[in-house]
Amino acid sequence: MKNKKKEDKFDELRELRYNRLLSMKELASHFKTSERTIYRWLKQIKTKIFTNTSSSKDNRGRPKKYLDEVFDRIKELKEEIPHRSGSLIHKSLKCDFPTTCPSITTIRKYLRDQGLNSKKYNRKQGYVKFERDYPNDLWQIDVAGVQTIGHLGKLYLIALLDDCSRFIVAAEYFKNQKGSNVIKVIRDAIIAYGRPNQILADNGAQFRNVLGDLGTKYTKLLEYLEIQPIFAKPHHPQTKGKLERFFGTVKQMFLAEARYTVALNPHWTLLEFNLKLKEWIHWYNTQKSHRSLPNRAPPIKRFLDTKERIFHPLRAKVNWDRWFNELTQRKVNKYNQISYKAQTFEVPPGYSGSRIDVIEYENKIEFYFKEKLIITHTYEVTILQKKKRRKISKNGTIMYKGSHLTVDYKLAGKTVEVQEINEGRQLLVYLHSILIKTLNL
Repeated sequence: MKNKKKEDKFDELRELRYNRLLSMKELASHFKTSERTIYRWLKQIKTKIFTNTSSSKDNRGRPKKYLDEVFDRIKELKEEIPHRSGSLIHKSLKCDFPTTCPSITTIRKYLRDQGLNSKKYNRKQGYVKFERDYPNDLWQIDVAGVQTIGHLGKLYLIALLDDCSRFIVAAEYFKNQKGSNVIKVIRDAIIAYGRPNQILADNGAQFRNVLGDLGTKYTKLLEYLEIQPIFAKPHHPQTKGKLERFFGTVKQMFLAEARYTVALNPHWTLLEFNLKLKEWIHWYNTQKSHRSLPNRAPPIKRFLDTKERIFHPLRAKVNWDRWFNELTQRKVNKYNQISYKAQTFEVPPGYSGSRIDVIEYENKIEFYFKEKLIITHTYEVTILQKKKRRKISKNGTIMYKGSHLTVDYKLAGKTVEVQEINEGRQLLVYLHSILIKTLNL
């Protein structure tokens, strides 16, 4: 209607100006506007800007770039094999429409608009928040990243946290992150607060072996203590988010002052530094309010005041030295002998064909059968050559002194350390300081 009124007005203007020859002043008075506006209207009439509304709509827009048959074919290819990607559809489409084939981006956009993507996107998935109902039901264990503390050098913090109360049951700094240090922290926690039902860990070498399977000293200890080990999803630190958050609190609230104190006391040892950490942990557990707990209570209130708190004390005395030192297994031959690191040891009769646990100390070696000590031998450490590095090839072999020696194809690409023993007759292969194979030269 608006365009129709404009056309009627312009027809009247054309009639008055060109047929009745009215002046610009008279036209401005007639239409109750300025002379400048009259000039502009006359110019629009001459250039024919205003046309019929229906005809302008018919001429509006640009022709389609791709035919409907192209998109029908895209839909057909996707429905034929739902997992067919946009790149593969583009490859097939170029054969059918070589000159009018859309780009991969256009194909993917069309599939997304039509809801044909095999992968369903859910951008704001968020995280699943979990919390155990009772203290000592689940503990979380982890090793914090390396932290440099003045003259003490690089240290590693190993901590155990109760999932329900956020209570720190044990924490200590060490010079390295070996599995034996993990067991020391577990020992301190269990002696003080009993055994939990489960312990959650990541997939680090301290908890699982290099191939990612169970059977490490850590899992064997938990099995012996009747504790179930559970493991987080690989590359997903959010599973142990409570403990990761505690490590952040340590960096923010403990390390700043601790580094300053260490700088003022250059004579401090690691033991004295851990005593300071123990004081801070006591404050964290008993006085610091925690916003994730009811009424922002400190962790100790929920840990000790919960009536349903789980408490499983140790049933018997545990030989912790057996777990702190190197533990391996060997099979007893028919002559009641065990071969260990190129040395032969005698065991009492009755164990032929059995697998015996071997614990190596600095000057002795002990043999256990089902937790029972059966014999102890003095142990002379074989003088070894300096370790050398070798890279495992794709077929699982390493090159040593011109020969290809098979290690394990599953470890292809990894760098191992090798060491000769037994006067060059055997070669020990280590991965991350763990003996994984003994090869004959």
